[in-house]
Amino acid sequence: MFSCSTAIPLHRRLLAAGSVALVLALAVLASCPELHHWLHGDSEQDSHACAVMLYASGLTLTAGAAGLAAPAVVWHERPAVAVAEIFLASPRYLRQPERGPPVC
Repeated sequence: MFSCSTAIPLHRRLLAAGSVALVLALAVLASCPELHHWLHGDSEQDSHACAVMLYASGLTLTAGAAGLAAPAVVWHERPAVAVAEIFLASPRYLRQPERGPPVC
């Protein structure tokens, strides 16, 4: 029977587990101000910016929503010239064979 090995290397598993643990820790620290203050004492300042506060406030773009417009592209290709006459090739056979050769 056909067997497909889907073993994931150890370093990828450790990276995935570490990423999950980081997101879980940020979520817990963002939801509990006492734990955040216990982590570092300056968490009560207004200008405080750490990973926990950034995670709690969500995604913020520093550049804003201004987008850059793409430059206008001008296409400079000459149109194909149509042929005035149509030259048809004559068929090899007048009537196409419908079956194979007869059996003798």
